[in-house]
Amino acid sequence: MADIFVADQNKIALLMESGTYATANGTGIWPGLVQSHEVDENMNVIKSRFAGTASRNVAQFIDGPTDFTGTLTVFPQNWRMLWLAMGAVADSGSSSPYIHTITETDSNDIDVYNGGTFPSFTIEDSQSTWVAGSGMNFVRTINGCTADSMTLTASEGEPISFEIGYTAQDVTYSSGATTAITEDTKRPYMSSDVCVYLPSGTKMSHISEFSLTVNNNLEAPHYVDCGNGRTIAQPIPTNRDYEVSITTHGDRTWTKSLYDQYFLGGSTFNMLVTSTISTGSRDLLITCSGCKLTDMSAPTTNEGVNEWSLTIEPEKVSIVANDEVEKYAPW
Repeated sequence: MADIFVADQNKIALLMESGTYATANGTGIWPGLVQSHEVDENMNVIKSRFAGTASRNVAQFIDGPTDFTGTLTVFPQNWRMLWLAMGAVADSGSSSPYIHTITETDSNDIDVYNGGTFPSFTIEDSQSTWVAGSGMNFVRTINGCTADSMTLTASEGEPISFEIGYTAQDVTYSSGATTAITEDTKRPYMSSDVCVYLPSGTKMSHISEFSLTVNNNLEAPHYVDCGNGRTIAQPIPTNRDYEVSITTHGDRTWTKSLYDQYFLGGSTFNMLVTSTISTGSRDLLITCSGCKLTDMSAPTTNEGVNEWSLTIEPEKVSIVANDEVEKYAPW
């Protein structure tokens, strides 16, 4: 069985990009407790048929523009990847714990690391055989990754799940050595660490699932531009969309405010979401401003506990995290 790739030897390494888009710089970073990683590699081969071949068959295969997208799902131990989805981070503090203030970026904000408008990163995905130095590894390096979407989900009884969907410029293959990373052994954030305050200051009880989604709606251009080959240029974030989804047991305390004031009445509100393992040293604060309850489903059934589903759209989101990582942007 030495020739079979088995999942216990799989590894995902995260590398930041600075100086030039799609060029990794620095050492490998542990991304969290990786649950899955999938790359969609589309070579866009064009099947050409044309007059004069005297055949019903495809006459020529033409290599078209390439498109690479992927999804990485982890149980987070810190919140570095929230920066990659939001656009900007200010790291502060002279000793652990350190403070990371994560904010939105717009098209007039220049990313100081790669010269574009949004941070980019590299993912090294490796599947390895057990024979050391055999040169039989299957290593894909996905360069120029930019966060297209991000979903943070807390489901009752489970670790928090963080899913980042990205658009990348290209993928390179190697059968050789993989990038070294150091395992982070701290426990991940759990759903039981999460509190939702709606409006801010009023804790909401009986939530069974909470999720926050950020969508950057990336434009990935294939310009008419000789010398750049088949790959995309640096992706451009267009309109940003936020969505908060909450599933909760029906609660008389919240009936009037949720349904009458916020849904039917249309009042806007602010919302706070916290996730705390240790206050001030391993915690997260998400502030959602200008929130609108755009949908509320409260079906009436003949058994079980009544369950409500809420869809909330914030105008603005900002984030502060405290942990032992000195710099999310490691330069």
